[in-house]
Amino acid sequence: MSRRPALDIADGAMLLTAVIWAGNNLVVKDAVADIDPVAYVVVRFALGVAVLFPALHLAGIPVAIPRRDWPALVLAGVSGFAIYNTLYTVGLETTSAFSAALLVSLGPVFTALIAVALGLEAIRPRQWLGIVVAVAGVSLFVGDKLSGATPVWGDLLALGAALTFSVYSLANRQMTTRSPAAAVIAWSTLVGLACMVPFGLPATLGQDWVAIGLAGWGALLYSSVLSMLVGYSLWAWGIGRRGVGRTVPYLYLTPILTGILAVLFQGEQFGPLKLAGAAVTLLGLALTRTRLPVRTPPDPVAATGVVAVDETVVSARPAAGPRAT
Repeated sequence: MSRRPALDIADGAMLLTAVIWAGNNLVVKDAVADIDPVAYVVVRFALGVAVLFPALHLAGIPVAIPRRDWPALVLAGVSGFAIYNTLYTVGLETTSAFSAALLVSLGPVFTALIAVALGLEAIRPRQWLGIVVAVAGVSLFVGDKLSGATPVWGDLLALGAALTFSVYSLANRQMTTRSPAAAVIAWSTLVGLACMVPFGLPATLGQDWVAIGLAGWGALLYSSVLSMLVGYSLWAWGIGRRGVGRTVPYLYLTPILTGILAVLFQGEQFGPLKLAGAAVTLLGLALTRTRLPVRTPPDPVAATGVVAVDETVVSARPAAGPRAT
């Protein structure tokens, strides 16, 4: 029997995804200096919808979502796209790209806590330790701001974004076992756009789109095409090939790469306390990366061999297709 190589093209795809998403943190940070953050989200979603559905059609990927998943799809679009992206993008006005990336990476912690509160999962002692360590790390990371006069609103909004993304993860977990991940992303983006238009239209119409120049439009295209279409597609494909347990650790590279890129291209500086806080936070997140045993539920999930792992659902049988986070 031939052994699967330790590294293959899927690992390269995951690394490329982490680089794309890290770059997106810097791109959005620079863009909101010239573009209203709410208008940025609206146009990003509009561009995403304009690209995603034709791309699915050209690729021959079905876009139909089972009717029983429509409520979950709406919840996913509202929480993981409209609210998450608004909080994250507005937060970048008053915090650094590295801070936002690190705090948003706490999403799996919130996911686990919500799953426990709803009786969906049980957390092992090691995972509780990881949660405590991650919270301690965040306290160290923002300690200099809390002790001084530096605004922390951007950091709080990033934490709120992590919380809403955990709601999205729980809403999304079953849909991607029944529908193509790319189709779920496309429809979730459309739902997010529909939610954003009513209160985001004034900011969008009031934005001078000529004045933002090629740099502004380049940022929007990067966020819409590279981060949304290419990034999520690579991520879903990688999970389908390697499984969640092998791919999710690449998510922890995103804040690290964001910090490196921020130093190189945005002149960001980190003191010892901030670096220590970031390291402790990432350690805590790593400790939470243990399979969560599902409590035996009186529903079909127990009979299908589906096991919950952090943000996603992985079939205990060989996966028939990609899974999305």
